[in-house]
Amino acid sequence: MIRRAGANDILPIVDMIEDLRAAVGGPVPVDRSWTAGILAKLITSPDAAVWVSGGGFIAGSLQPTVISPALIAMEHGWWARDGSGLRLLRAFEAWAQERGALLTQLSTGPTGLDLTRLGYRLAERAWVK
Repeated sequence: MIRRAGANDILPIVDMIEDLRAAVGGPVPVDRSWTAGILAKLITSPDAAVWVSGGGFIAGSLQPTVISPALIAMEHGWWARDGSGLRLLRAFEAWAQERGALLTQLSTGPTGLDLTRLGYRLAERAWVK
């Protein structure tokens, strides 16, 4: 079951974010208290949302860019170890569409999923040093 996250979901999501970081080889350690605070803001913001499943989550917000005031649905974290990843993504996409987002932006690890089969295209790459 996919549902909107609440305050009681924050610590389990932080645990999943630790797993996400390890899976993608994230270069920055998870600051658990910072992450919990950001999740709390996303859960309560009218321009953001977090969904959970039994073993997954997706979090994102609507934001304009420096290029245009059009809203972009930006994913801030997406992880599922229970096979719910696509259902979580679909919930995020539906929410973004209902709110008039021009497009949905996702990130994957360097060897992550190929999302072209879901209608996505590679637009940018992130580089870190």
